[in-house]
Amino acid sequence: MEVALLGLGLGAVVGLILALAGAGGGILAVPLLVFGLHLSIMQAAPVGLIAVGAASAFGAVLGLREGLVRYRAAALIGVTGMILAPLGVRLARLIPNAPLMVAFSIVLAWVAWRMFNQARRTADRKSTRLN
Repeated sequence: MEVALLGLGLGAVVGLILALAGAGGGILAVPLLVFGLHLSIMQAAPVGLIAVGAASAFGAVLGLREGLVRYRAAALIGVTGMILAPLGVRLARLIPNAPLMVAFSIVLAWVAWRMFNQARRTADRKSTRLN
């Protein structure tokens, strides 16, 4: 029961951030599953993919209804991801959990750095326009 409530809470956090930012579900879901539910990355990755995929599909339907979807970009990213997902699952079975965690941490740090710099540049441009 406690695990189900924790899973529900983690899903709510990922869903809320996914809805606010439109992205980041997988980057959030995997660490939350690893540290919150004590899954290995190999176990957390498919769970995160299914959960984020379902939430993303729902959000995409809402975006389609409002005319916000860029079809070519969505198709390119979606098809590429589907083609490479089996390779990732196979590699996750071969690579021990610790190196996977390190690699994933590096990806998280890189994404955080890029987002921070993008937000800072946007804030600088806005403050320049106001002056």
